[in-house]
Amino acid sequence: MFLTPPPPHDSAIINAGLATDAGYRGTFRHEAEQDLDELRETFRRKAHTAAMERALTGLLRSRSDLEEARVGDVVLGDLPDDEVTRSLLRRRSEIGLDTDPASPVLVDAHGTPYAEGEVPMALRRARSTRISIDGNAHFCRGLLATRYPGSEADQSERPDPDRTFVPLTEITTRPTTSTKELSA
Repeated sequence: MFLTPPPPHDSAIINAGLATDAGYRGTFRHEAEQDLDELRETFRRKAHTAAMERALTGLLRSRSDLEEARVGDVVLGDLPDDEVTRSLLRRRSEIGLDTDPASPVLVDAHGTPYAEGEVPMALRRARSTRISIDGNAHFCRGLLATRYPGSEADQSERPDPDRTFVPLTEITTRPTTSTKELSA
């Protein structure tokens, strides 16, 4: 049995919608009950959560004196001046959160800091969100590259110097052993 993907029947509709800047509702009138603004806001907040976790995890790794339970005391001014911090500041600005150096880093979606006893669990939830986002992005890039060979050249890989996310191929591919190595 052979399966072939359905024809890209919505391509013309999507291209017309993009060309006229019609948005989701304007493009898919017959299918869209509402626009995607709420969904976009959800993704922006998740991106902020992931950026917040990256910044705090990086700080925890670089400062052996900082305990996980104390990251609720960390303020934006405590973070290093690097791309991870700049990304966090951009994300905070996008969703209307304070970017003042005296503002706490670990905050909920409304900018409210967590109580001392909630800090470790809040950081774990943020880590879970970041891992989920990174995993989904990796999966989607793979699907895109499968559907449109060569498209991976248009994608920007997020550098992960600490290799928190390990592609499945690295843990499922077994190294081959040559006959010479076996006889030695």
